[in-house]
Amino acid sequence: GGSLPLAVVVYRDWLDTWLPGAHAGTFRGNQMAMAAGSAVMRYLTEHKVCEHAAAMGERLSEHLHILQRDFPQLGDIRGRGLMLGVELVDPTGVPDAQGHPPVFGRLAPLVQRECLKRGLILELGGRHGGVVRFLPPLVITAAEIDRVADIFGRAMAAATASL
Repeated sequence: GGSLPLAVVVYRDWLDTWLPGAHAGTFRGNQMAMAAGSAVMRYLTEHKVCEHAAAMGERLSEHLHILQRDFPQLGDIRGRGLMLGVELVDPTGVPDAQGHPPVFGRLAPLVQRECLKRGLILELGGRHGGVVRFLPPLVITAAEIDRVADIFGRAMAAATASL
């Protein structure tokens, strides 16, 4: 929306039971926002931003899986495209009923702080705040993905050493 409010309602034809004028929205009908949104969609398509994000997400995921070999505290790696999360777990803890190790929520803020010291901003979320969230820009380069993984690996080393 070019910093203007913009919303779109998408649904199947058979759900369209409203009479004309029965549905209104605060963010509909702003022609400037609609033009900006349309331009953004054209750009994303023409520059294959979705395909790039998928490829960079796969690259980051591969890096994270390699780091799992050195850090048993890296549990489930999940997400889609560039929106990835890594659950930090206590590999020495008692597994739950499904056999998963417990969340290591105390480690997450230490890793986050070590990443920040090295110039990488990460969010925390998930169960007990034990998931490190990677949410890089969709236009991130392969070299930047490699740098993110390197910083995360060094932060993991520092954070686990401080426990």
